[in-house]
Amino acid sequence: MRQVKYLRQKTTKYKGVVWAVSPPKYVQEAIGASYEQYSNKNDAVARALAMADAYQDYKRSNKRQIHIQEASVGGLVAAYKQTNSWTKLSDNTKRTYNQILRGVMRMRIGGANVLLEDMLAANIKVNHAEKIYSQLCDQVSMHRANHTCKVLRRIWFVGKRLGSVQANPFEKMGLRKLPDRTILWEPQQVKAFVQKADELGWWSMGTLALLCYDLCQRPGDMRQLTWDNYSKQIFSFTQEKTSTDVSIPASPRLQERLKDGGEGMIVVAEDIKRPFDRRRYNKIAARIRREANLPSELQIRDLRRTGATEMAEAGCTEDELRSVTGHQSRDILSIYVRPTQKLAAAGINKRFS
Repeated sequence: MRQVKYLRQKTTKYKGVVWAVSPPKYVQEAIGASYEQYSNKNDAVARALAMADAYQDYKRSNKRQIHIQEASVGGLVAAYKQTNSWTKLSDNTKRTYNQILRGVMRMRIGGANVLLEDMLAANIKVNHAEKIYSQLCDQVSMHRANHTCKVLRRIWFVGKRLGSVQANPFEKMGLRKLPDRTILWEPQQVKAFVQKADELGWWSMGTLALLCYDLCQRPGDMRQLTWDNYSKQIFSFTQEKTSTDVSIPASPRLQERLKDGGEGMIVVAEDIKRPFDRRRYNKIAARIRREANLPSELQIRDLRRTGATEMAEAGCTEDELRSVTGHQSRDILSIYVRPTQKLAAAGINKRFS
């Protein structure tokens, strides 16, 4: 029988006997894991084994890095990940960068015989950058192409500072601007989603939706909220993407929904007894949306924009809005607050009243 690492039994004041999955700090840092607690031993064993496998994959990946030629594109990426430019990124941004890099490093540019990661970084020219962009636009999406070239531009910028390359072929590419997403939920649609989530036994998803909507926040931040972040009916936390500290009073309906309190994470999946990852909460949200007969284009991430727009319609000032959304810049805030008929009417009324 396989040995189960990181697992121990403990007794708590409120839950009695529980099973704790507690890998050492160096393992947590390597795979992005944390302490987790389960009431069911089988679930805890499965999670502990998954963490052990993830750490073995991490160690194998590190061994492969040793054999990467330093002058190659793969070597340039590895060097970048040793700099402060990488370490200061949020965990969420690092995950996004790694996903982008896994895709582009395995590309063969313009029918080349070697993978991009094996090509010499100094040999990557402007025409290679253009081919990468074109291939990603054709094979994946313009969205992925834009973000990939921005990540590579950052890596080559750091590479120039390190003296690994002399030029940055990803500068001044004139990337096509992505259209701003403008989808907004109607209040009755939010209500229908929350009601259907509760009916289906997904209290967690209904709560996540209301947190994003009423507090005008990103789903990633709301998935990480703990009961310690909620005190005296005020949510206080640091936004992961921008490291902005915010303190926001709970809406009356959130106060009612959370009145019984708890411990640990606020949003915990009912079936696996641990927080949602991005893929899972989107999958569950889509199921709830279908059951509630809501339009397929509605996404949880749109609730932040919807809430901010409703605040503007209610007459909130830009400073009041930024205090809730966490935006430091009024220019960036304008991306989230979408022009609506109510805003236009409010403007005309203020002018002529």
